[in-house]
Amino acid sequence: MGIGTGATSMVLSAVVANRWFFTHRGLVVGFLSAANATGQLIFLPFMSRIIAQSGWRAMSLAVGCVTAVTAVVAWIVMRDSPASIGLRPYGAPAAAMAPLAALRFASGKPEFWLLAGTFFVCGASTNGLIGTHLIPACHDNGIPEVRAAGLLALMGIFDILGTTASGWLTDRVSPRLLLCVY
Repeated sequence: MGIGTGATSMVLSAVVANRWFFTHRGLVVGFLSAANATGQLIFLPFMSRIIAQSGWRAMSLAVGCVTAVTAVVAWIVMRDSPASIGLRPYGAPAAAMAPLAALRFASGKPEFWLLAGTFFVCGASTNGLIGTHLIPACHDNGIPEVRAAGLLALMGIFDILGTTASGWLTDRVSPRLLLCVY
């Protein structure tokens, strides 16, 4: 679960931001990252209570059902791109670089690989390690699961603020400078 989340969450945010937005992409990615933290804030304490009352199997069943319903709704309601409904990305000029051409251009730049590497480490450590192993590690050290989930949710509040502010800053300050400071 941790590998799947780490491999898709930021990638999906970048795809949505790049397909639907030409301007304010940084802010959009910040909001989508904050949405990930908001999910933790809402669902982790809820899931911990289910585990405490009914066991991990009941929690896994609940997560599976919510995921299935969400996937069906997303399949029905969401569209792949603005072009599929006759629109251009928000703020886009009449002609923009095609995604594969943009990737080909960017992959020739060392900055692209620096960002790709740092996002890989960040996604693998945050989503893959912290999100998956923090609550069991707390339990191993005597902290009850519900309290550990609350602590992870509390970290999510700071994540919401930080990722939203970071996205807003990315639209205003050089991303190179921000990467260096971070």
